[in-house]
Amino acid sequence: MPYLLSMTDPARDQLRALDNTPVSKQIKKALGYLEVNPRHPSLHTHEFISLKGVHGEKIFEAYAQNKTPGAYRIFWHYGPDVVMRGKRREVITILAITPHP
Repeated sequence: MPYLLSMTDPARDQLRALDNTPVSKQIKKALGYLEVNPRHPSLHTHEFISLKGVHGEKIFEAYAQNKTPGAYRIFWHYGPDVVMRGKRREVITILAITPHP
């Protein structure tokens, strides 16, 4: 079963700001991969060691673009999981969608 994606308000605002831009399609494609398989090879997912989540969660970085100046990255962590219709759903929380400096 795919992960349930949840977005923080800043991540949602960042995604909205990019709507109808050339990068929007790439970000949405990356979010689709993330939803199904956070370790999809094209995401180049890795732990972002210099940050921790509010509750000490490991933060991960996934590529929405690669080999592009200012390539966009998606920062996320696992959880918090939720129960929907009596079944536990694993959640990925999107923290930020930002260009790489």
